[in-house]
Amino acid sequence: FAESGEEFRLSLVYPKDVLGEPDRISVLAPVGSALLGLAVGDEIQWSMPGGGVSTVRVIAVVYQPERSGELHR
Repeated sequence: FAESGEEFRLSLVYPKDVLGEPDRISVLAPVGSALLGLAVGDEIQWSMPGGGVSTVRVIAVVYQPERSGELHR
């Protein structure tokens, strides 16, 4: 979160792969689809579960299957 400097890692996955894991977010969730296409340094406003909004900044893209040539259809 940009305001606090807190860092966290999320894996953007297909809905069937979320499996209740807290570090996975569906590409079909509102924030998941908002993350699609972002690059390092980009920011979005993230609505927090308890209310309020926080700014999230992309600091790294650890793995991108398409960039690695792994195309799954």
